[in-house]
Amino acid sequence: MAVKSKSRHDLTLRSIKREIQAGRDVAYWLDKAYAHLDSGLFDESDIAEVEELAAAYYDGLDRAEEPTEQEGE
Repeated sequence: MAVKSKSRHDLTLRSIKREIQAGRDVAYWLDKAYAHLDSGLFDESDIAEVEELAAAYYDGLDRAEEPTEQEGE
């Protein structure tokens, strides 16, 4: 049983991280990760990895939205 559970954990974590890195519905996948934390499939270190990827994604969005400086100033 433990091996099957470990495999499920690894595949689920890898899938969530891949979706977040690709920028596909990041909020949804972050919510799914928290649901897996609540169910016991993930632990705090797994959530830290997922949160780091989500933060990098959102930071990238923020940088893209910042107005660029005008050349004359």
